[in-house]
Formats: sequence, structure tokens, C-alpha cells
Amino acid sequence: MPCSTGRGTHDVTPNRRGARSREAVLAAVERLIAQHGYAAVTVAALVEGAGVSPSSIYHHFGSKQGVVLAAMERSAERFFGELQVADERAGSECDRLRALVDAVAGALERNPGFARSLVVLAAQSPSTGEREMHLVVRRVRELVLPRLRHEMHVALGVDPAGVVADHLARFTLSAFAGAVIADGSDRAVALRDVLEHLPAVLVAARGDGARGAAAYTWSTNRSARGVAPGTCA
Repeated sequence: MPCSTGRGTHDVTPNRRGARSREAVLAAVERLIAQHGYAAVTVAALVEGAGVSPSSIYHHFGSKQGVVLAAMERSAERFFGELQVADERAGSECDRLRALVDAVAGALERNPGFARSLVVLAAQSPSTGEREMHLVVRRVRELVLPRLRHEMHVALGVDPAGVVADHLARFTLSAFAGAVIADGSDRAVALRDVLEHLPAVLVAARGDGARGAAAYTWSTNRSARGVAPGTCA
């Protein structure tokens, strides 16, 4: 009936329009953070960058923290959605860690905004942003670290709920962040080159901290003499 068709059209069109405006806002947030930092994410900047009304922003996200968190969560989901499932990898510990590094490097190259935004957020001092910024960073880390702890379990056989897996996951996240910074500051630097020795570091660091650090120092000295670092031949 005409009235039913009209009502259906009326319901669907605003929903689609709302979804498009939401995506436009999230994309604008990613650009602003990556280029200018958290402080640049203002309602005025989002209105200009996404072409939406202020009421639309508050309707979808409620607050600045809400919109930034939604953007970072979307980026994280997209990033991890491109990674190979760790359980499907085979081979030695080093083979599995190399596969992880290669998969992450590829995902970072395809989604530079996610890593760059996270690095920018984490690097800003409290005086340059609000407490909300640090809550967003903590929330995104809470999304990332369980996946990395699982990767450490698959690659190295450590308990994913244990301290070792947690320390290795946090170290790995820091290494990836450092690689993103190096890649962004010097275009001649490739992510995979920066991360080349990460598998050997993780294998060496699986033991206690002192023994792991000593093992890696020894392995890098051997590498300088032409011997493969750690146990990763």
C-alpha cells in the first residue's frame, strides 16, 4: 500500500543517512588525531571536516571521549580484522613470530591511521589534553593487549593469562609503536626492516628479564660477527 511504502522509505533513508554521517565523523576524527593530536578534535572541527551538524555528533557519540573512542575502536577492529589468525600458523617459534611481525607490518601499512593515531595519543603529555585522552588510550590498549598475549601463547607457548605473556605483549606493542614512529619520521625506513630482530628479542626475553636481556646482548654481538641473533637462524 502507498502509505506503507512511504513509511518504509521514511524509516530507511534517515537510518542510511545517519550511518553515513557517523562514518564521516569517525573518518574526520582519525584524520585530526593523526595530523594534529587529540586537542584538535573539537565539535567545530568535526562539523567542518565531516559536514554534519553538532547535534548529529552528540546524538551518535554523546561526548568528545565517545567519538574518539569509537573512532579508535573502529580502527582497531579494522586493523585486527586483517591479521592472520595465529592458530593457523605453523613452524618453529621464530617462524611464528616472523609471521606475526610480517602480518602486523602489512596491516600497519594498509591502516597507517590507526597506529599513528594511537602513537600520537600516547605521546601527548597530560597538559596537552584532558584526562579523557588517557582513558581512550587505556581502552584501546585493553583491546590490543589480549590479542598480543594470545599471539605470545601461540608463538612461544607461554600462559596467555600469565605475567610473561603480558610483559611480552606490552613490549611488542611498544616495538610496533616505535617502528611506526621511525617509519613516519624517515620514509626511507621500512617497517619490516625496523622490526627485523623483534622475533629474536622475544625469544630471548621469554625467560626472566635479566637473563633475557643478557641473551639478547649476546645474540646481537654474535649477529655483528655474522651469526644469526638468538635462536632465530
